Amino acid sequence: MRDRTAGVGGLIHLLLPEPPSMDLSWNPVVSAGTGMPIFIEALLAQGARKERLVATIAGGALIDPVSESDLVLDIGGRTAEIAQSILNRENIPIVDSEIGGYYSCCLSLNLGTMDATIEPIVYPGAKGLSTQAVRRPEPEQLERVIQTLLPVPQTALKIIRMINSAHCSFRDLAMEVVQDQVLSARIIRMCNSVAIQSRMKVESIEKALVRIGEKNLLLMALSFSLEDFISRAYQGYSLCKGGLFRHSLWTATLSSRLAEMTGAAPPDLAYTAGLLHDIGKVVLDQYVYDAHPLFYRQLQKMDIDLLDAEKELFGLTHCEAGGRLALRFGLPRSIEQAILHHHDPDFAESDYDMVHIVYVADLLCCRFNPGLSIDKKNTSHLESSMTAIGFNARHVPLLFSGNIFPAIAGENTNGG
Repeated sequence: MRDRTAGVGGLIHLLLPEPPSMDLSWNPVVSAGTGMPIFIEALLAQGARKERLVATIAGGALIDPVSESDLVLDIGGRTAEIAQSILNRENIPIVDSEIGGYYSCCLSLNLGTMDATIEPIVYPGAKGLSTQAVRRPEPEQLERVIQTLLPVPQTALKIIRMINSAHCSFRDLAMEVVQDQVLSARIIRMCNSVAIQSRMKVESIEKALVRIGEKNLLLMALSFSLEDFISRAYQGYSLCKGGLFRHSLWTATLSSRLAEMTGAAPPDLAYTAGLLHDIGKVVLDQYVYDAHPLFYRQLQKMDIDLLDAEKELFGLTHCEAGGRLALRFGLPRSIEQAILHHHDPDFAESDYDMVHIVYVADLLCCRFNPGLSIDKKNTSHLESSMTAIGFNARHVPLLFSGNIFPAIAGENTNGG
């Protein structure tokens, strides 16, 4: 803050939104709630006038690596919000700011000129500086990525085909899972985790079937078998490592619950469509990741639609890239349509109910569990989608009630 007329200015570095306790031994200057009033009074004591003070504020960014705990606590963001609210309350105008985002900044004040500047911090190995541009791949490069991408595991494809078949029983599906030793071991470990809440120890896949049922075992196996594939998208499309996979799990679970509540689609197929709806991001992630702080800033600060940004930067959207993958893997038509149109469900060519279900589930995940995906979902289709599947706002508490599917709560995946 500075008063140019009086030639008085100063900087304050705030570390916390509020004091962590009532213990007076804590330095009150480091917290926004207590430090900002002290800072203002110190400036006034040096001859500044409140009506002439102006402020420049920077900070609250998410600095790599980011965990889900960082997103939940949001210490930097809350500190910036409190500092802004105090400045607004005191009628001190903010003439420049760089709040949030995904890269750190240096705030400087020249007491000779009373000019404040905000610059990105450049350090060896830094990724995504403000001057770095997202590299645009050539069409043949993207096609090469699609062709050479780590294939979806055969077990996952078998489960998807069997779920889509009207002549397949859950017992057949479960027996397919038993043949995969890695999947079986992970399921047994999951069943013995605290999330299941049972004293009976599971030592075999047969006991796991008794514990959680064939349906849950199947969906768990499908999720685990696709984890490595989806997690190839390191962090460009999420604010924390493993965020894209966990967002996919949440969307899958809510898609299944929506399908079950409304009867608009088979729940197991809806789960699969929700799990795979963002697979196109796996293709584009490597191009986003090199400059993900800038990409994130463009979406958040400049209010650019994700699909528009992708189209401009890469020549195709993650929905279109995912559609190509769906054709390559021979996925069912309903899943392909959900992948292609989960941002614009009213434009689906078929399987409308499935597409509307995944769109609503994806939007709710972005609203109720932000940070796992950087999408700012277009809500213009929400009313028509909810009407199409027979879902309304009164159903939302029921949708989130009870235990979320164990694959989300029980195992800590990719640091998420």
